[in-house]
Amino acid sequence: MTRTLACLGATILAGCLNTVTIAASPDASAPSTNVDVETPHDSGSIGDRGEALPSSCAATRCAAGEQCCLTTGRCFDPRVSTGQCSAPVQDSSPQRTCASDADCAESEFCRSDQGLCLGAGHCASRDACGECITSIPGACTVCGCDGVNYPNSQTACRLGVRAVESVGGACGGNRPGSPDAGFYGDGGTARIPCANSTHCPAAQSCCAITGVCFETGCSACCRQPPPGTSFPCITNAQCRSDEYCRGEGCDTPGGCVRIPTSAGCGGSVAQVCGCDGRTYVNDCWAAGAGVRVARSGACP
Repeated sequence: MTRTLACLGATILAGCLNTVTIAASPDASAPSTNVDVETPHDSGSIGDRGEALPSSCAATRCAAGEQCCLTTGRCFDPRVSTGQCSAPVQDSSPQRTCASDADCAESEFCRSDQGLCLGAGHCASRDACGECITSIPGACTVCGCDGVNYPNSQTACRLGVRAVESVGGACGGNRPGSPDAGFYGDGGTARIPCANSTHCPAAQSCCAITGVCFETGCSACCRQPPPGTSFPCITNAQCRSDEYCRGEGCDTPGGCVRIPTSAGCGGSVAQVCGCDGRTYVNDCWAAGAGVRVARSGACP
């Protein structure tokens, strides 16, 4: 898991998951991504184990009987392929670690711990993905990583399909002019869920890893988030209003984390200079203000 998720680059190469973007699928028979559907997969999309097969895997449509290896972004046939998609070493979680649905029981699927489309995860029950109850029409809709809009995450879950969980809404929603643009938003740059780049505005591409549109020239915006963080970022503008972009130094690749309370910071003096040019009592107080540390000591 560490090797495949730590690589840097612009393509999937030698089984290593890098920065990957999804282009529009040329398959005209693919399910519509503009309407909610309860059963997006036809009978030909059901595998030997009864699972709903992914319609694509890092821009490649998988053949019948194949599954998506979530750590490489490549299709493989678990019935004949040995060692092509190995599950990560088991961690302390009671749920089994997985790199594909083939690592899980028939009633489970390989769910991302961070709500991502690609990356290892843990086997989760298809009947335990939570409920969404609201009177707002369309507010529970989620964009499936297969490009299908589901009425809620539980519907996608029952079909064994990962959904974009870092932001709600239909594929291509939450963009200027979209019907659901007012339902979801962030402190800075709006996150637009996507399955391919047709769901994204001009100058943006769909990140196969996060399932979110990103500025095409920002390779650091399409990668696995650092451990302990929820979403890749460079500045606070890419995080939600209650988060900040934690990382080393200023304007370097980091990950979104919830802004901690300053109540427990105390008065221990170990001054640091924040990336906002202000001096803080210690790094805890800087984090409580949602500010990265530029260097130790007071600002000039």
